[in-house]
Amino acid sequence: MTDIDHLSYSSIRAYLECSKAWKYQYVDKAETMASPALFFGSAIHAVVEAYVVDNSVALLGKWSEAWQYQLNNLAEKNKQINWGASLPEEYYNDGVRILSEPSILEAMGGIKVKKKSDAGYFIEEKITLLVPDVPVPITGFIDLIAEDGVPGDIKTSSKSWSDDQAQGEMQPLFYLAALNQAGIETPGYKFRHYVFVKTKTPKIQIIEHYHNITEMFFLFSMIANVWTGISQEVFFENPNSWKCNPRWCDYWHKCRGRYS
Repeated sequence: MTDIDHLSYSSIRAYLECSKAWKYQYVDKAETMASPALFFGSAIHAVVEAYVVDNSVALLGKWSEAWQYQLNNLAEKNKQINWGASLPEEYYNDGVRILSEPSILEAMGGIKVKKKSDAGYFIEEKITLLVPDVPVPITGFIDLIAEDGVPGDIKTSSKSWSDDQAQGEMQPLFYLAALNQAGIETPGYKFRHYVFVKTKTPKIQIIEHYHNITEMFFLFSMIANVWTGISQEVFFENPNSWKCNPRWCDYWHKCRGRYS
């Protein structure tokens, strides 16, 4: 049996996308290069989360600081970034454009984060979900909980999201279920996505949607099925996954690419 002491939502999603790639990452610990999209998203997260708590934060200065922090973090881990055909400056300048757009600044200024009863804010709050028939906890961090109690997730995207795309995301179900288990009320199972879109004129989408208890049962069943596959060491290729190509899969050359 695979020696796993916890799962995260991202690892569950990775298993569903391709269990063979999941094995390379979580069991074999195969070395990979860092993703520029993940690098960029982490830096944007840091800036947005600082600004919604304190609107006096100098955004571009914070962006430069967050960018350098990510670089230093990778250097400490001796890890490189696979920039592909792009240049680092292109990603950096995308951040400058996003954080200089007046409509985005106005929208960010309207995001008010819920304060904790003792100290601090509900930012990057660690959450844990316990699922029946799954002996390990599901852990993660929720980006923020707004003053009205609605949890939210910060995303970056190269194109606009549709309402259907937001509604179909499984990650909010994990957040909502974990908060419910922790005794933190969420009004009407409501959730918000804050999507920063890197179009020519950057924009932010704030998409709200509701969920229900039936979806929570589906979430629990899905996680239990994933655990069954992991515990029984069921790891197989998924050539129909959107990630199954050398551009998106870090393990393509270990798997499908070795035959080409």
